[in-house]
Amino acid sequence: MTPSRNASRKFLTGEEVRAFRVSRDLTQTELADWLGLTPQAIGKYEIRGVTKATALAFAAINRGLQPFKPTKDDMSAVKVHDRMRLLRKEDS
Repeated sequence: MTPSRNASRKFLTGEEVRAFRVSRDLTQTELADWLGLTPQAIGKYEIRGVTKATALAFAAINRGLQPFKPTKDDMSAVKVHDRMRLLRKEDS
């Protein structure tokens, strides 16, 4: 019987996390900066492994995507979107 997937299932082992970092010539601090984490968190991941969300962030780094930091315009767009949704809801 295969184990069921759940939120705590590790998608990368600690060894795989370290291999990802070392093979890209990144320090724990540099990888932490990319992920918006602390170097201590990276050290913990290198021991315990990571779940899906962090594994996806590694995949984004691997594809050369830049970390996302929302701008004021991004935040304004969310507010406008929410207002428009409320207006449509009131009209129906």
